[in-house]
Amino acid sequence: MSMINNEHTGQIQLMRKLHGDLVLDQGSFFKKITQKDQTLNQQAATTYYNHWKHEDTHPQEEEEENDEDEYVHRRREQAQNMTNAFYDLVTDFYEYGWGQSFHFARLYKGDTFEENIKRHEAFLALKLGLGNGQRVLDVGCGVGGPLREVVKISGYAHVTGINNNAYQIERCAAYAAKYGLTDYTGFVKGDFTKMPFGDCTFDAVFSVEATVHAPRLEMVYSEIYRVLRPGGRFACYEWCTTPKYNDVDPSSSSSHHSKNCTNFLHRQIIHGIEQGNSISKLYSTHECLEALQSVGFHVLEHHDMATIDQATTPWYDALKKPKGLRGLLRSPLGRYYTHSLLTVMSKFKLVPPGVLETSQLLNDAADVLVAGGELGIFTPMFFFVVEKPSSS
Repeated sequence: MSMINNEHTGQIQLMRKLHGDLVLDQGSFFKKITQKDQTLNQQAATTYYNHWKHEDTHPQEEEEENDEDEYVHRRREQAQNMTNAFYDLVTDFYEYGWGQSFHFARLYKGDTFEENIKRHEAFLALKLGLGNGQRVLDVGCGVGGPLREVVKISGYAHVTGINNNAYQIERCAAYAAKYGLTDYTGFVKGDFTKMPFGDCTFDAVFSVEATVHAPRLEMVYSEIYRVLRPGGRFACYEWCTTPKYNDVDPSSSSSHHSKNCTNFLHRQIIHGIEQGNSISKLYSTHECLEALQSVGFHVLEHHDMATIDQATTPWYDALKKPKGLRGLLRSPLGRYYTHSLLTVMSKFKLVPPGVLETSQLLNDAADVLVAGGELGIFTPMFFFVVEKPSSS
């Protein structure tokens, strides 16, 4: 059952107006975006971009680092509003180009993108040892793609998804009904740093590339710890910077100028990933583990699943040189085609204000994600399994 508090009623009404009559519809991307409310879509775009407009250029000099800290502080204070506006803008784009699971995956040779995505999700159920009747929480559930796969692969564990975006919650409920999974799922509109669940409610928790939207990782990790039963486990794919993200390029000279150039390049890419994906501040893998331990979790395992071996291709090939018909939409050529078509439609006022800007935002985000992956300074799948200690 979908649970939405009375205080969110106004947000739901605005969401339905923003997205027209197609909230629960599986219609085409272009049909959906042309039905959006002109004024509200512009408001969503303005809300999101206002959090970044003072950062058109990333600080390049050491003396400007205090300004950067202030920018991060402001984004953290407004993280919920910022991310809500972001997903009001990008959800239809994501479903159009990516499907119902908004995440990356290890890309095994010989398998389709969809097969790799589903394996990535099933891996969570395997690591958590999920089975029929267990109570499970998906933190930041998107439109419910991973959640539904976990329900099926676990043999019908009951999975509740929490998400603070009203449009996505409505999409979750619609998909659950469409696929006959309503009895095994539940959806809650709420802030995952202040979850509306009692202590020790769930047997297990998972999250797929979502907790990165928290103002601070400790804020969401502490809530997960609270709602998880003693002895329960939490498995996650987290977006992080890697140990290769530093101020010194080992291939460059030791001159101050070379260090600054490398520092600027790395920071520019990471900042672009943050801006293009509504992230207040990316943590390093080390800081991620520290945050988990600081709230009481015991770390059972962790590793970066973005590493490449003989059986896999780079994760960012999903954007750089994807395969298949849907993959064409994610490719540089496909994104250029979509953006060009939206540009023409925008000139004739066939799409609401903010749609073209959103397309450009996501195209830029794709470019910096690929750059971060190629340099090895960013991973979208730092995997870990942690456990809440049993009661003494």
